[in-house]
Amino acid sequence: MNFGYNPKSAAKDPAPKNLEICYKMGLEEDTVNADPATTEMKIYFELKGFKHKVHLVDPAASKNLPPWFRRNNWDGVLPMAKYDKEQYKLGATEIMTGLEEKFRVPLISSGGPGAFRYRGTTVKELTLSLLLSPEPYDDTNVHWKDMKNEFEDLNQYIVQCHNTEGDYLKHKKFSIWEIRLIPALYNLLVAAPHFKPGFPGFPDDAGQLKSYVNHAIEDPVFMKLRPTEEQIIKYFEHKMKPSE
Repeated sequence: MNFGYNPKSAAKDPAPKNLEICYKMGLEEDTVNADPATTEMKIYFELKGFKHKVHLVDPAASKNLPPWFRRNNWDGVLPMAKYDKEQYKLGATEIMTGLEEKFRVPLISSGGPGAFRYRGTTVKELTLSLLLSPEPYDDTNVHWKDMKNEFEDLNQYIVQCHNTEGDYLKHKKFSIWEIRLIPALYNLLVAAPHFKPGFPGFPDDAGQLKSYVNHAIEDPVFMKLRPTEEQIIKYFEHKMKPSE
């Protein structure tokens, strides 16, 4: 993806000014929600080295909202970023894209060719429906079939980009693709065995994806910033409660 890199602009604006980020507050006071989008942003800011102020907010309860929040985000989309004078971005994708367009140093790769098609969105959407489904992990479960199809597509993409040597992330920093994908997969790998025992993991025909993810979740930056297993379980417990 070409973000229109301008060396003069990069030299003039090495980092966003007065960068603030709103994350969804966790279920316990002073904790952050364990949703993948929050982990994505934490990894992105760590790799970019951007100094920023964090707000842990609960839009539904109008709790801890900075004064500028409602004026620019009535629906309460999170995460939300504010930077420079009046720049506001909603959601992890928009925030990373907007910042990467303007602040290119250090450069974070967008990923291999076609990476935009596989950025964790489908995994996020399928995880909750899979956990809620009463069917076992077999072909009677349409949610599991859809997840396996996503695994197969991801596996093919990894082979396309890296062949089959399996040494995918050695001496390599996360790209935007990894930032978007790995938190969602990690949440799935933690939550599925807990809420729906018998989780088979990645199918045999997605061996490259399995090896790739094993490398990724051992990355020092990810290990530093990922939510704990307990936080992930609490996050899904709350999401799986019936609406009152």
